[in-house]
Amino acid sequence: MPKAPAQDATGPDALFFTNFQRGRLMNAGANRKSKRGSILEFLRLSYQSLRPALGLLAKPATLAQLPRLLAEGYAPVRRMFVQAHNGREIARLLSQGQQVTFVSSFARSGNTWVRYLLSDVFLQNHGVETATELAVHPDEIIPDFYCEMVARRNTAVPTPGLLVKTHDLFGHLQRQFGNPVAQAPGGNCRHLYIYRTPEDALVSFYHLQLREKYVKSRAGLDIDAFCLETVKEWVAHISSYLAASESCAAVFFTSYDQLLQDPEAVLVEMLHWLGVRHTSSVVIRAVQNMQFGNLQALEARDLADKPPVFRRGCNGSGSRELKAATVSEIRRRTDLLLAQADERVARQRAKSGQSPKSMNSGAAAETPSRNGHVDILETTSRMRSV
Repeated sequence: MPKAPAQDATGPDALFFTNFQRGRLMNAGANRKSKRGSILEFLRLSYQSLRPALGLLAKPATLAQLPRLLAEGYAPVRRMFVQAHNGREIARLLSQGQQVTFVSSFARSGNTWVRYLLSDVFLQNHGVETATELAVHPDEIIPDFYCEMVARRNTAVPTPGLLVKTHDLFGHLQRQFGNPVAQAPGGNCRHLYIYRTPEDALVSFYHLQLREKYVKSRAGLDIDAFCLETVKEWVAHISSYLAASESCAAVFFTSYDQLLQDPEAVLVEMLHWLGVRHTSSVVIRAVQNMQFGNLQALEARDLADKPPVFRRGCNGSGSRELKAATVSEIRRRTDLLLAQADERVARQRAKSGQSPKSMNSGAAAETPSRNGHVDILETTSRMRSV
């Protein structure tokens, strides 16, 4: 297995995510906390996190990032305190036997979209009528480990324990939280892992970081050079979760490309695995609300000049934007790993006895062995016939 690259202390892309979507949307009739109260709460939690934050700051990996931290101002420092707090809170929950689910992925692989879909279902199950702009922001339901304090999530919305977004490698989580992270199915820690065709994820990651100083400091790399340099991080990331799954950790693999082509069926699979009750009408409504066009329109209201999170919502961008030689090299280095992840999905479906709906006819033009991973369905069928 490829050796995982060293991670900085703030996560693989924590310093680059913007806060345009952090606006707080509360249930109708609920009272907003006062600004003063929010500041006092932040100070209290920051004080509790001071010691672990200082410990994080003293690590060599963090010290190496100090020029970056100073160049980007207060926001990375705040995120460092948030992460220290979240590490302490998650460790506490795990030690108490409470359910923790890491919603994990390499950057730009559909993590945010999945959180929006799940949050819509959770709200509907709570009796809240939903639209694209949810009454409670998804960040308050499934917090981002790097940006949102876990202790301040909206616990009035019922969820199957704590769900938290992360882009960390499995090994990093295990080093931070110990053996509970690697529990077998049935334990109180599990991982919903979302993966995407690597060339598409890398191109999207490039566009997210294009306006950031860190990318410009990479000797002015163009899109092809950036993707060729960063593919090793994609390899290390998915390899860590494949290895964890092979060691019987509770990892559920979800293909972003399959989610694009058949969102209702794949959302149902995730809900079954999470143990979340649902009806077909709830799933249909969530998918309709969270169509990419709707999310892009909602995001555009507050986007200003920031790079969008919901950029395109389609597959094949790697083939369209990269040189053919670049795509070939990325595929040479990743095809085996992508096939292994697809095989995990096929096993999950065979074990559960579920099968996603047929692909819509419009998806047939895509190469079946790559984007969309249509061969997953064929593998599932073969496994059932054995």
